[in-house]
Amino acid sequence: MRLLVVLPLLTLPLASCAPAFGSGPAFGILSRHELILILPPAPSAWAMLPDLRMSVAWKASGGSLRSASAAPGSSLRIEVDRGIPQAILALPSTRGSALMPAGALYPDGLDGPIDGGEGADELVLDWTGGYAASVATALAGAGLDPWSFDLSRLAREASARCADPWLVSPHEAARRLSALEFRISLYADPTRSAVSLPGPGPWAPESPFEPAPEGAVAMLSEGLWRFVSPCGELLAALDAEGGFSFVRR
Repeated sequence: MRLLVVLPLLTLPLASCAPAFGSGPAFGILSRHELILILPPAPSAWAMLPDLRMSVAWKASGGSLRSASAAPGSSLRIEVDRGIPQAILALPSTRGSALMPAGALYPDGLDGPIDGGEGADELVLDWTGGYAASVATALAGAGLDPWSFDLSRLAREASARCADPWLVSPHEAARRLSALEFRISLYADPTRSAVSLPGPGPWAPESPFEPAPEGAVAMLSEGLWRFVSPCGELLAALDAEGGFSFVRR
């Protein structure tokens, strides 16, 4: 069964994404599925970041790990094992500083059937899909089956309830899912305070869901925040009493 734990517990039927045994071109052999990955453009908050590239990571046909570099807003042609679920991530970086990824869940993210016809199918990567793919990766890293959970729905529900789902780390979401402690109410917009960021700027948030600071003022909630600029990185912390500290690197 594919599970999404909310209030109350929802058990959703799982239609197997894997092809039936023997459904490939030869008995017991998986067929290849050619995909055209459509990468999202960079969010406006990252417009001032130079040399922005995406490192796209996936499992190629046969299960080998592959990666390729591409520009935001471009496309990339790949091959995968048809119907075998996987998380595809597109990790942005600017001059060595990593940002939160875009991504997609295959084959959940496809518009049409996977048993199909001639030519390649398009798979659109987006920022909500990047969060879902990151939760899937965290679950797999913990030795769990990501495809037992409806992660596409989780990411959609999280984005509908919270301006930035990355306020809950994928590892924390995975931990709660594995312990059956997950509630969708975990995703709620927190109270924020206006904080003046130190120079030199301008600073861009690492999350694609966050707006760019207005001038040098960012709206932050309690916790640890990371910003990047053409000249380096900023780690900023806001405590429960409103105390602000930072480290530039």
